[in-house]
Amino acid sequence: MANTPLTPENFEKLLSSLNPDRDLAGQEFELLWLKLCEFFRARRCHCGEDLADEAINRLARKLAEGEDVHDVMRYSHGLARLIWLEYLRKPDTNHVPLDDSPVSTISPIDHLQKKQEDQFYLHCLQQLPEEERTLIIAYCEYEGQVLHEVREKLANSLGISLVALRIRITRIRKKLEICLAKCLKQGASKMK
Repeated sequence: MANTPLTPENFEKLLSSLNPDRDLAGQEFELLWLKLCEFFRARRCHCGEDLADEAINRLARKLAEGEDVHDVMRYSHGLARLIWLEYLRKPDTNHVPLDDSPVSTISPIDHLQKKQEDQFYLHCLQQLPEEERTLIIAYCEYEGQVLHEVREKLANSLGISLVALRIRITRIRKKLEICLAKCLKQGASKMK
């Protein structure tokens, strides 16, 4: 799946299609992005934020190319569905999830594997530069209603937009996922 870059011109076109009022357009953009993330999470995609970004980027490109989109939400849902199907067909979609979904019953073997994965995660976290480690911890620390406010404050403290913050977080998560996959692979080979 090609990652379509989001140009400033395409982003402006997307915002203006969401709402003529810049502030309201920003809020609608956030809502759209969150709904896309939820779409991918509901389908157990481990890189849901990346896929949501790709859907946004493709939507912005289509709008910039002059595509006549009457209902942006519905159109983006269709794009998300196509991206999800691409994701399913892709052979390397077995990414290591950063947050495990709750498991109702855990066997002792599963518990040991989870403990080992947690140790690998902490190891990978320590491998990050201090600035990236602090940022990813601050970004993932909160849940619920407070989450959006905290992330907005975090972006403001860095002097960047929420989109730029998400891009930074996505890059950091990719590093962690690569490190985790490497650790898990090495751990599995030692068990043989």
